Amino acid sequence: MASGGREAGMDRPSPSRTAGGRDAESERPGMTAPTSSGAMEPLHRLRQDFGRMLDQYFRGWPSPSGLWEAATQGWGLDVREDDGKMTVRAEAPGFEPSDFDIDVQGNQLILRAVHRDESSEKESGSRQWRRQEYYRSVPLTGAIDADRIEASYRHGILTVTLPKSEQSRRRRIEVTT
Repeated sequence: MASGGREAGMDRPSPSRTAGGRDAESERPGMTAPTSSGAMEPLHRLRQDFGRMLDQYFRGWPSPSGLWEAATQGWGLDVREDDGKMTVRAEAPGFEPSDFDIDVQGNQLILRAVHRDESSEKESGSRQWRRQEYYRSVPLTGAIDADRIEASYRHGILTVTLPKSEQSRRRRIEVTT
């Protein structure tokens, strides 16, 4: 006898049985339970190998989901805040400083950039156009001194420094008894 007064093998409730002695679980259409925990392992491994093979073959090809992700994600954005200012750093390669339009609207910092490029070859008579756009909206956590906002663009990184107004700066409140 096992500990606790139960017989060996009685730790788990037994599945209900049908009149023919088969498990009721196996009677449900489309419901099959694996006989052991590793029974599905070969199929799982085959699926992973097949996925890896397709990924390797199609590497570098644009996929519909990849195009959507690229369009919605954009580049990296880092927002840091301390007592006196908020600093926003945005990766935006391929632009010129004059391409940017930066606004503060309510409690949002709006970063926009549009870069247009046109080239033509006289020998072949071909022309190429390229348009690159960037848009990000960053929520601001407090009142900003809009007259002192500074922005710089260097090596593909846009840095916007937003000084906080006196009302939104952190103040320590002393507790008295």
